[in-house]
Amino acid sequence: MEYAHGHYNYALVVLSVVIAVAASYGSLDLTGRASKLHERSRKYALISVSAITLGLGIWSMHFVGMLALKLPQPVTYHLMWTLFSLLLAIGSSFLAILLVCRSELSLLRFSMAGLCMGGGIATMHYVGMEAIRSGCTIHYELLPFVISILIAIVVSYWALYLTFRLQKKDSPPIGDKAKTGGALLLGGAISGMHYTGMKASHFMSYSPPYPEVSLSESWHFLQTPLSPGVLSVWMGVTVFFLVVVLIGGAFIDRKLALESAKSSILQFDALYNNNPDLVCTFDLEGKFLHANQAAKRLTGYTQEELRGRSYRSLLPPDRIAASNRLFEMVKQGQAQHFESVFLHKHGHLLDLSVTGIPMKQGERVVAVIAIFKDITQHKQNEEHYRKSDKLGMAGQLAAGVAHEIRNPLTTIKGFVQLLRGGAVKEEFYEIMSSEIMHIDRIITEFLLLANHQQSEYVRTNPEELMGQVLTLVQSQANMNNVAIETRFEPELPELLVDRNKLKQAFVNLVKNAIESMTMSGRGTVKVEIRRKGGTDMLFRITDEGIGISSEMKAKLGEPFYSTKEKGTGLGLMVCYKIINEHQGHIEYFDAQVRGTIVEVTLPVPGVAGGECTGTSGTNDV
Repeated sequence: MEYAHGHYNYALVVLSVVIAVAASYGSLDLTGRASKLHERSRKYALISVSAITLGLGIWSMHFVGMLALKLPQPVTYHLMWTLFSLLLAIGSSFLAILLVCRSELSLLRFSMAGLCMGGGIATMHYVGMEAIRSGCTIHYELLPFVISILIAIVVSYWALYLTFRLQKKDSPPIGDKAKTGGALLLGGAISGMHYTGMKASHFMSYSPPYPEVSLSESWHFLQTPLSPGVLSVWMGVTVFFLVVVLIGGAFIDRKLALESAKSSILQFDALYNNNPDLVCTFDLEGKFLHANQAAKRLTGYTQEELRGRSYRSLLPPDRIAASNRLFEMVKQGQAQHFESVFLHKHGHLLDLSVTGIPMKQGERVVAVIAIFKDITQHKQNEEHYRKSDKLGMAGQLAAGVAHEIRNPLTTIKGFVQLLRGGAVKEEFYEIMSSEIMHIDRIITEFLLLANHQQSEYVRTNPEELMGQVLTLVQSQANMNNVAIETRFEPELPELLVDRNKLKQAFVNLVKNAIESMTMSGRGTVKVEIRRKGGTDMLFRITDEGIGISSEMKAKLGEPFYSTKEKGTGLGLMVCYKIINEHQGHIEYFDAQVRGTIVEVTLPVPGVAGGECTGTSGTNDV
């Protein structure tokens, strides 16, 4: 046996590589479009066309490569094996494309797709080699044979992975750059596998006749040998089909681009020109380039009057600096939303809600789009409601204070009349003094609630603060036979608080707990301090009093609501106000057996969400 050596026609070799790359490009283009379709019939139709395109490209590349090889003996091709190799190429391509046409692509799916594609390319090649009929028999060298299969699988995997890995459900079809890179890799996989496989092939002369597959008479035509001339005609038809697919893809691209452009124009017209709010485009110097039809209605200026004018000319002088800072931030690519004031053409001011959006060309900001919404009426309504609320609250507090003061004044007035009538008793003076102190307490609480002085926050040890509070209330607890128990967690962090205000709040809360047990004449108030999570401090005050109902809990903190005989509710209202100023909150719970639990949560400084501001004013009344 002797090796039969052949030689290549390099023009046909180049043509075979071009066919592989072109078919890969057309198939990837169709696959990218199919992956974005939701209609199943259209999606599978595109997948099928893509598989046929790639399958024909693989098959054509192989047989053009075979036509490029000139052997000493005449060569024909068995029709059945030739057609079977084509079906293998199309089938394996269909499976690989089906795997990558998913919204979610995993590494396993890419691996399976690469295996199907590479395995199909290799199988098609060696089945195609079986179709050769000549005076030679083919033997394969093991190492190049294995390498050819690995080239097909590995390079196919990378071609599919690099083309489709960034594709998501709602992303646009793959771009030309990705398709070109994928086509070059996939075409390289097809061509590399073929010519490496040919390197593994050895044509040995003086072979015995080829055994033929036994076929029925109706399929006997599959035994027909194909001459290189007939095969060349088939290759020409296939190349024509591939050219048609590429031209059709370009036509579809152009049609879809026109449809997308029309849709974008309609959307732009609806969002820009027909928007009831003022939409403007500014250059980077802040001059109007374009304004929509709402310009005349909102500013009094026509679109032509605004064009070329700086936005600064429509601003009050005190707003220009702030607007310039915000405009610069938008120019740097950061969208901004803020409120501003514009001067109408007729001289009055407009309150506007402004959204500034950078218009980018690539990574560079080329213009600024701004949307102006008139909120003048909304601002006027807010101011009206705010004043109404303040007047209503002031009226409610005034009526409550008047009512609370009238009762002790009536008592004092009665005793004054008794004294004038000559009825003098020592207890009259004690009662009158008590009523005057009651009036003084009401006025003091009212002033605490209404004062506007700023808070002074200092770092304070919570255990030390609560110790001072308990010292102030200890005498009242002793008078009411109430014991006070404390439980403080060790190594508590400092709080950033207004010491005097917070002390006043805790004095009120502990006094309320003591006074809730005056009916029983004895009991225990438990005061606990501990960390709550990683950002808060918990103060818990538990009494053994009469408890609190759900209806009472809902009204706590309201002015002039109290469960005590001579209570005004202002003290607890002051507590809520002070705790809110410290970014904390108060909660009331029923104790397990009897009594009430009050929990005050305050933020710990120096952790996320736990830093109080340096100064804080009180709420308006």
